[in-house]
Amino acid sequence: MKTMLQQLLKPQSSLIAFSLYALSSLAWSADEYRINYRIERLDSNGVTTIQQYSDKMIRDEHNVWIERLNTQEHAHTEAGEHGHQSFDHAIQWLQKDKPSEMKTKDEAFQRFYILPDEKMRVRLKDVEQEMLGMRSCWRCEYSLIQPDLLMHIPAIQSHAGVQHYQMHQAGQTLNIVWNEKDQIVERYELRRPAQGYSKVFSVHKMKSPISTPWIQTEKYSDRDYSDFSD
Repeated sequence: MKTMLQQLLKPQSSLIAFSLYALSSLAWSADEYRINYRIERLDSNGVTTIQQYSDKMIRDEHNVWIERLNTQEHAHTEAGEHGHQSFDHAIQWLQKDKPSEMKTKDEAFQRFYILPDEKMRVRLKDVEQEMLGMRSCWRCEYSLIQPDLLMHIPAIQSHAGVQHYQMHQAGQTLNIVWNEKDQIVERYELRRPAQGYSKVFSVHKMKSPISTPWIQTEKYSDRDYSDFSD
């Protein structure tokens, strides 16, 4: 009788263990994206500059992690010289605040620069983000655009949950390909031919979820951005 009960319970125990493992893996994983940017500008001397770079973005419901993939090397500082910390290509981690009782259309979040070599998290205040020209809009960072913008742009095509929006106005053309399920842009094109300006980026979702990189920063030291100001 005891042996029979053990045999009956064994599959259930295995199923429970597998379920716990699956839930654990889900809790510690996030979606990964590759974002390729190309920006063209025409200056007053008639010279066109082209800027190209790629970012890796990892996100879940409460976190966005942005890491530059083709980062330029920082200038070398000679021994004895004071080197000002550069954050131009630092990893950025955005962590959504806990829901508040106040009903707001957007949600508050904290932004950090992550310095893995120094094992350091550098927190930016709202006023510092504004000074650096950063967006204080969670949905803009999570989706790469403000989704409400799509309410004002005609949809010209829709297929399998992906919509193509297009607008021609005031000498500029805007095309946005939007993935409704993932709530993210798949392609963005803004062109102003008369001004010699264009901004294009494409987003590619990686096939497999990735482990959450922000977990490893829990043991990092915490600093404020103001600590590095001259």
